[in-house]
Amino acid sequence: MESPMMTPPSDMEKEKELTTRQAALIDSAFEEGQYESGIAMLEQLCSPTDYPSKSHVRQLLYIALYPPPSSRTLAPNHKASQESPSKISSRHAYSTLLPSPAASELAKRTLRVLADVNSPASLLRALPAYPEPTDGNTAPSLADPELPSDADSFVALEAVRFRDCKNCWNILKSGFIKSLSESTSSFPGSPRKRRRGEAPVKYAHMDEEESSLVVGENAWPVLDWLLFLFEKDELSTEASRKVRYSPLLLAQIPPTRSDTGSKWDANDPLEIVFHCFRQQDESRRAMGSRLLSLLVNLTSTNFFDLPLFMNLLIPRLPSGVEEMHDLLSAMSSTSTLCKFKVTMCQRYLTRSRAGNSRGRGRPRAQPRPLNGIAKQGSVASVRSDSKSNLSRHTLPPASELLHLLTMKADTDALSKTIKYDLLVTYGIMQHQAPVEDKSQDWLEMLQNGRVTEAVEEAFGGSNDTDALQRILLGMITTWQQDLIADGA
Repeated sequence: MESPMMTPPSDMEKEKELTTRQAALIDSAFEEGQYESGIAMLEQLCSPTDYPSKSHVRQLLYIALYPPPSSRTLAPNHKASQESPSKISSRHAYSTLLPSPAASELAKRTLRVLADVNSPASLLRALPAYPEPTDGNTAPSLADPELPSDADSFVALEAVRFRDCKNCWNILKSGFIKSLSESTSSFPGSPRKRRRGEAPVKYAHMDEEESSLVVGENAWPVLDWLLFLFEKDELSTEASRKVRYSPLLLAQIPPTRSDTGSKWDANDPLEIVFHCFRQQDESRRAMGSRLLSLLVNLTSTNFFDLPLFMNLLIPRLPSGVEEMHDLLSAMSSTSTLCKFKVTMCQRYLTRSRAGNSRGRGRPRAQPRPLNGIAKQGSVASVRSDSKSNLSRHTLPPASELLHLLTMKADTDALSKTIKYDLLVTYGIMQHQAPVEDKSQDWLEMLQNGRVTEAVEEAFGGSNDTDALQRILLGMITTWQQDLIADGA
């Protein structure tokens, strides 16, 4: 029985894992610290029909995330110059096992190449995922531990930490992969003996502010890689199930305590979304928009609870007009995003009307059980009919829209921005909807002038809002003319 959290089997049926002999060639290069050679070999061996082992994906991620040497590391070490020749030789041998900046850049490039040629499921199985309840039992995660490998390279042992994370968001945090300092205690003998030593590993210094980032400075390419895989999985799911969402992303969100309700606890990815929005770099802000769009698309199914997710999102919304405008502008490319934006604006304005503080604690809401799903069999029992998994969230009535437009809010400039986007998005969705789906109340309010009156009341009184008013009145005139032309 097919699970909603797994990519359809057909996506991996055309692929097979690299053979043991092929994997051994890569392992041999990695054991000698020849990372660039091993990565190039891995890239050459993988194809649309051959994907890497979970261990090799983790090693690629470790090398890609390994921080470049800091100025402190590059500074001359006068104490080291007084060491014996044997210690200097041992230290040099150990340093050759640390990934170089060139190897790190090559690993990032190869990860993207693999994302292009292999299925998302074949690559993301290397990372942990939350278990899915099936018939009352707990299924193994995508990254369940494999049998012990003969590979014993330094980077393979270091990369085990990826398998032990809760989810894929943890690997992006600053400090997850720390730079090993040049003063690290070294072990005499072969690399294998050095790896088996019991001396503690010393890490390079990290500032407190840097260590608290949800996306480390060296992790942005890996975040981009994850988003690319989720987007590719989303498109594949849409083609096979006629519903646009990523089951692999859903697997990165923890289940409810009862294991029977829709998921909703997207705190970790939301922290990343708004961290991205705070960046100056445009490409990083775009990653925030991409991740938010992926999360919003989950709400098009009944596997993800829209109201509870909204409770997490609203307190995080920016208080600046420009920041809010950028956020709203990024949510207009699809009908799902537009419908979500209308709901978000409605909830925000309703919250303001009720006098709720935007900075209050996160609500403790109990998730609702999935409609029509018994406890036994859980989510998987409805996979036979993809239409039954579509969410039934609808647009608010037109009367509620006009009420929100004309009400007073606590932050006038910000509320005007939200009201503007609310009306534009709602009006465009109604304008583009088939005749049978159009709101009759909305059509009547357009014709009798109530929408125009609401805009004049809500957006008059200042130069800034006058400009918004002119734009809205122009759009309303266009909608009214189209109604006359259509004979409505």
